Amino acid sequence: MALLFGRKRAREFIDLEIEEGVKNTTAKPEPKYWLHWTCFVLGFISVIDTWMEMNGSEDGIIQNFFLEGLFGIFGPFLLWIGGALVLGRLGAKGPQIMQVIFGRTKILSDVKRGLKGSGSAESVNRLAVIMLLTLSIVTLAAVQGYTGSLVDERTVDARVGSDLQITFEEPYNESTAVSIVQEIYRNDAGVKATTIPSLVLKGPDGDYIQTYVVLDNADDVLNWNQQAIPGKSVSQALQRYADGGFSAGEDSAFTLDLAGSWSNSKALDDILIGESDERSVTILMDYETLRLNFSAVNDSNVSDDSEIDWEEALLAYSALMTTDLSGVDFSGQDLSYRDFGRMDFTNANLSGADLSGANLSEALFFRTDLSSANLAGANLTNAVIVEWFGGSLDNADFTEATLTGMYGTADASNVVLENTTCASGNMSENSVCDEFTTFLPTPLAVPILLTESPVQIERTSVNSSIKYMGLHEFIPGVNSSIIADSLVIGESSWRSFVGDVIVDNYSTNNWIMRVDGVSDDSLKALGSQLEADSRIGEVIDWKTEHESVERNGGLIFGTPGLLSLQFVVASIAAVASSFVFLSLVLNQRKKELAVLQAIGASPTQILRLVLFEILSIIVVSMLLGLILGIGLAFSFNGFFDVFGFIFQLFGGASTNISRELVYPWFELTLVSVSVFTAVVIALLLTTRRALNSDLAMVLKGE
Repeated sequence: MALLFGRKRAREFIDLEIEEGVKNTTAKPEPKYWLHWTCFVLGFISVIDTWMEMNGSEDGIIQNFFLEGLFGIFGPFLLWIGGALVLGRLGAKGPQIMQVIFGRTKILSDVKRGLKGSGSAESVNRLAVIMLLTLSIVTLAAVQGYTGSLVDERTVDARVGSDLQITFEEPYNESTAVSIVQEIYRNDAGVKATTIPSLVLKGPDGDYIQTYVVLDNADDVLNWNQQAIPGKSVSQALQRYADGGFSAGEDSAFTLDLAGSWSNSKALDDILIGESDERSVTILMDYETLRLNFSAVNDSNVSDDSEIDWEEALLAYSALMTTDLSGVDFSGQDLSYRDFGRMDFTNANLSGADLSGANLSEALFFRTDLSSANLAGANLTNAVIVEWFGGSLDNADFTEATLTGMYGTADASNVVLENTTCASGNMSENSVCDEFTTFLPTPLAVPILLTESPVQIERTSVNSSIKYMGLHEFIPGVNSSIIADSLVIGESSWRSFVGDVIVDNYSTNNWIMRVDGVSDDSLKALGSQLEADSRIGEVIDWKTEHESVERNGGLIFGTPGLLSLQFVVASIAAVASSFVFLSLVLNQRKKELAVLQAIGASPTQILRLVLFEILSIIVVSMLLGLILGIGLAFSFNGFFDVFGFIFQLFGGASTNISRELVYPWFELTLVSVSVFTAVVIALLLTTRRALNSDLAMVLKGE
């Protein structure tokens, strides 16, 4: 009976203990490693796609526009989270990795056995993940912040060209323009000036291409960088221009079937093509000049409007224009406050363009699409506009514009004429002009509007060979919206087309200047001082334009200020989190350290053991964090491309500057050293405190 009773009570006791043990044991769910790897792989795909696009691929590996947008937006975040979780497991294996490297050295001679199994604790894995998360964000913020700042500066260089871009009220030659600036500035500082002349060249297949000229002194004035011109060396590229070479934009290269264009099978990266390279082809270009022969002009043969042969007359009038912009597509572009005086816009698309405040005096608009264009405050004095043969003025805004003497034929029934100076010189009333265009020809057009065509158009063609040297991205001081359709030649080639007399006596309204020793606020003050002079119409200074770019750039420029703040915050967070979390980890391992001490390990051995184990994890995690951060920086280039595109849809600024990543190794090294120092301090303090604890109390868990 006693045996049966004892057996029964024993079984009840065992069952009770088993039940209590089961209740107190929590089943830990297995981490979803498949989800970690999925996030990491998807994020890595976005990195590869962005890297391919940055290195010449048109579409990368993702061809679909919608999918590419999704990867551009979510890819960086998937890479960050997935990469930290996947690489964190590798970081936690730091002790094992370091044992392979230092296993046979004296460093681990007496602590090697104690390192077995290290890195397996959950807290150690979390430490590796935290290090990866924080240092990758630090790297991302530093790289993209510095890259954004450089993009801002290069964007301003492309717009302004140098310290100042000055538009004079009248054309001046170089010496006169410089003397005016020196007279106003009243300072002994050196002033250098250059300009970017333009002409229209005719290709072998009869295509007319806008061409810009880099003068020989442009190297001393313009803010060049290797992204603008073919190759990596600015000096070598400028020398090739001077020796008769030319570069092409992507669209003009397509027109001429040059290497690097879609129409040519020969690939071309950002290189300066060697003169002996088969891709460096020589092209014979023509420069045509039109001269009007007025020998038969007299008062008896001036015609009425009804007798005008508009096609012939406007062809003759276009010969009087200083710049040929016929056929250009400036739709939706910001062209405000620019000087387009006496320019030919025949067949041009200016729909939706911002031409507010622009100088369009004596310009020619024949078959020009001006629908929804903003011409508020523009100067169209003595301009010629003919709408009968095509073109449109629907919803064009002429608020406060000056139309005095504007000649031609146009329907003004659907345009905005608020406070507009009409062609007659009178102000508009109730959004109506008494004369939108005048019946009196402009002074420039009077000799052309003749009967029986007594004006003869004499064509002269000069041809010269130029040698292809590669693709350009932009030219400092030239409107970036038209540079892709253009060629760039040197001064020697320009002389071969137009002659030495025209080059030596060249005058223009627009000059780009460098003023030695003047920058920042002093440059802004000088710009304001120059603009107050009656001989100067407009001044754009580098400092003011840079502030405008930083203020209006938005996500397309990388928000360098925000990223710089993020870099500081993330750096502090990396140092603080490593210190705090490491202290918690070592406090949790007090009992483990006490056991080692109890079985005979000396304090020095324990300290070396802990230092090696934790520092191995930290060093490996830091290296992986830097690599992950660089991958994030690449991935965020695609992110900025997507949001930059959206930003432009809502009227934001655009840029043709590529985001070439800048790596601030000094700052990254400084943060890494700070984190490493914080870890060592935390290790020493916490380990010393653990070693000084009462072993009995620690082992009992009190």
